[in-house]
Amino acid sequence: MEIYLVRHAEAVEQAEGLEDSTRWLTKKGRKAMQKAASRLHKKRVRPDQIITSPLTRAVQTAELLMAEVGSHAELSADSRLAPESTADQVVELLHSRQKLKSIMLVGHEPLLSQTAALLLGKEQVAGLGKGSCLCLEPRLKPGKPARFLWLAPAGGKLISSVKKVLVPVQ
Repeated sequence: MEIYLVRHAEAVEQAEGLEDSTRWLTKKGRKAMQKAASRLHKKRVRPDQIITSPLTRAVQTAELLMAEVGSHAELSADSRLAPESTADQVVELLHSRQKLKSIMLVGHEPLLSQTAALLLGKEQVAGLGKGSCLCLEPRLKPGKPARFLWLAPAGGKLISSVKKVLVPVQ
């Protein structure tokens, strides 16, 4: 199974009277996500399922991804991808879908980088920028950490070196 962890694109800033859960993507965020999704399409990313946080900005990001890479995929929302969730809950979600060939999870920081660190068996992983996609491959043997495949930062070149995404222990 390939796991794609995608952070939502740029959203409007938090403001008085605006619920965090209803913050929507900015015009710049939409445009950047469309470009990022197009690059993923060219990389032949085709998830079997896209699961998103139920927050507006994540759902909108997932819809933009669906248009480029997931037209055949099932799209759903899961509260285990909401900002207040834990990496253990996200891993539980992944285990419940382990028969899929590939899955894309759209969510928030720091939850996604915490999940990546847990899957990779690392203490910490650098945070994902808005609109970035991290690709991992779980190992078949239980207890073995996942394998880093690549990181596609929004608007940047593909990173295939795990050393560039790990945070050095101080």
